[in-house]
Amino acid sequence: MHEHQHNQRTAAAKAFIESLDQLQNILAQESQTAESEYQGSDVHSAEHPSDLKLLEDAAADLDNFFGEQESLEE
Repeated sequence: MHEHQHNQRTAAAKAFIESLDQLQNILAQESQTAESEYQGSDVHSAEHPSDLKLLEDAAADLDNFFGEQESLEE
């Protein structure tokens, strides 16, 4: 039973990490699109740089999380 629970937890953790990978990819694509639109527009809103910074911070947090998870799995 213990091994079965361990296998389920491992599978759940892997599925969670894959979901976070997908989220990170989506955020990176949106960040690139937003940056392109921001650079291409004539009128720049003060909100865009802070929004981009938040996305970059979130992506950095995800990178740190995945790095910690990979080191734990090894």
